[in-house]
Amino acid sequence: MTRFGRRSLLMSPFGLGFVPPALAADPDVAVIGAGVAGLAAARALMAAGKSVQVIEARERIGGRAFTDGTTFGFPFDHGAQWIEAGKINPAMAIVREASARAILDRSEQALYLAGKELSKDDYARFEKIAQEATRRIAEALKQQPDVAVGRLLAAQDPLERLAFAMVGPLEQGVENGELSARDFTRQPEPEPQYAIAGGLGAMIQRWGARVPVRFGARVVRVDSTGAQIAIETTAGQMRARTAIVTLPSGVLATGKIGFAPQLSAAKREVIAQLPMASYNKVALLFSRQVIDAPAGRNVTALTRKEQAFDAVVRPTGREAALVFVGGAHARALEEEGGRAAVTFAVSALAEIYGDGLRGAVAKSHATQWGRDPYATGAWSVARPGHADKRAVLAQPHHDRVFFAGEATDPVWATRVGGAYASGLRAAKEVLAVLGASSRR
Repeated sequence: MTRFGRRSLLMSPFGLGFVPPALAADPDVAVIGAGVAGLAAARALMAAGKSVQVIEARERIGGRAFTDGTTFGFPFDHGAQWIEAGKINPAMAIVREASARAILDRSEQALYLAGKELSKDDYARFEKIAQEATRRIAEALKQQPDVAVGRLLAAQDPLERLAFAMVGPLEQGVENGELSARDFTRQPEPEPQYAIAGGLGAMIQRWGARVPVRFGARVVRVDSTGAQIAIETTAGQMRARTAIVTLPSGVLATGKIGFAPQLSAAKREVIAQLPMASYNKVALLFSRQVIDAPAGRNVTALTRKEQAFDAVVRPTGREAALVFVGGAHARALEEEGGRAAVTFAVSALAEIYGDGLRGAVAKSHATQWGRDPYATGAWSVARPGHADKRAVLAQPHHDRVFFAGEATDPVWATRVGGAYASGLRAAKEVLAVLGASSRR
């Protein structure tokens, strides 16, 4: 999920004999948010000799990267699961720094319409549809700065609806009519794609373990009008010389964190134009073998009701499945609440693998990132015409308040690589203000 000189900042604090305090007193840098961006910034600043305190509203680190390693008997990443474009993705540095094992995704993909796999002729036509869609988007961007993808891709039949769902809802978590063609095309192609042994979220937990974090403290105000920055949290106030805000754009849009002086009108407008995608997962564990398919097969399908979904069946050889939904459909399932997403996932798979699996569900869980108050969605998406505004969100506020997070990255936005790269970028900006020497 989907959708983040550096080397001088990457010296690991592991092995430096550093034992983080529970709460640094008036640190050089306060980092708001312990997701990948906040952890990357904190690690880089600690390696440069700066005192850092990370403030996190949750009771864990990782943000939208979280692995449940116990419920299903296999690692279930609720959020970020893969590192795409592994040959160039900056997040591959996390794999090295955490001594994790990256697993190349070699899974085959199967396409289905109304429970039936595509014929050989339909597979060939699907490929032509995908190529034509790519051509239309590229040609349109030669003629204008940006356009909504939905204006270029209007499906005429179920096969086209399946192909076009793989552009917006199933890839970006937003309907094509709300998707910026410019923002979509600037992102690197996903191949090669890597999973992480033990789960991506678990890797982030290990990688960030030595960063000093104050948990259960939601920041409500950042005041940079005084000699030091005053940060009001639900657990009290702290002061710091500088601050890095790494909260998702959707959280910033709620207005639940205030700034003094107020954010500029330009930055407030950008926050409004970078809403959060709707994208969720359903994990299903079966009591017996009910899916006749190779382990790890990727399935993309349109149900009889023309609802699109992705799935990984029999992940790591387990009798289980992961079902992915995005866009308006994911949002509707969240709003319906209860077990709506689980019910959909079971019914969707039953169309392909038979009704026998309905009674074999032993455990299930559906994520609801849109209802998570500290995420409000899966990742940021730029509205048409606003793709180039991510750089505005990344600009400092009042000289000493800096911004990071995948929403601020012009290339790797929506992805873990964007969060990681933005954290390093913000750390460099802070060091330029504080100076490279340690505070005495």
